[in-house]
Amino acid sequence: MITYARETGLSAADYIACVGATTLGQGRPLANQDRVQAMLDHSDLLVTARDETGALLGLFRAVTDWHWVCYCIDLAVVEGQQGKHIGQTLLDTATELLGPKVGIVLLSKPNAEGFYRHIGMIEPMAAFMRPRTDRT
Repeated sequence: MITYARETGLSAADYIACVGATTLGQGRPLANQDRVQAMLDHSDLLVTARDETGALLGLFRAVTDWHWVCYCIDLAVVEGQQGKHIGQTLLDTATELLGPKVGIVLLSKPNAEGFYRHIGMIEPMAAFMRPRTDRT
């Protein structure tokens, strides 16, 4: 059984273990626990998927204004748990928590676009990013 819930107070250690077991881990500052904790502390919405033992199987992390848009920063499901609808259920749970007036926007990792198309997300015409200069 998997429990999906909004979580406040997710630890950097849990985040690092979960995201580190995904392809997202390559693009996150997982070696810097203080920075990871600051990222979590300043997120507006964290939804987790945990098994019956409490192990973290996946997470959805975002910033939002709660009235118009939600920017999904991380949608991660640990290797070995992918393909079990955990990612889609995390998105569905976030959608329910946000309500019908809030859209969710995310940037996909290369090769993950098919998943987002499969679950019915649409592709915007353009996205732009000013890159970070400090990756640690």
